[in-house]
Amino acid sequence: HMPESHDFFVAADPESTRARVRDALVREGYSVADGDQGTLLATRGSLGLTLLIGGLANDRTFHTRLDVQVMVTPEGSTVARLIRGSGKSALKGGAIGIARGNRAFEQAANAIHAELSQAGVLTNSVAS
Repeated sequence: HMPESHDFFVAADPESTRARVRDALVREGYSVADGDQGTLLATRGSLGLTLLIGGLANDRTFHTRLDVQVMVTPEGSTVARLIRGSGKSALKGGAIGIARGNRAFEQAANAIHAELSQAGVLTNSVAS
């Protein structure tokens, strides 16, 4: 069972955390938009193309949607929560599509982890 979300606990303010997460996702090939309440909406690839060619899509063409919620805990630490994008990913490309979605999620989590670690602000990281 793949995690549905991954929490990164960060010793930095929400704005700089959001900027670092955005940079990490952009480097992974995502276009990142701002959603409500500071959420980042990351998409990569083409939904139309993916529905058309399904499992033949490569990792960057394959349509992937991830969201990141940046929150502040009652104790005052920042949490960036990477969430699998809602929507049709399970329908796209069948089992291959699910494997690709899993891989995209893991790669994004790894990229965010590396970015926050290098910045020296990551205090903990928990898949849930």
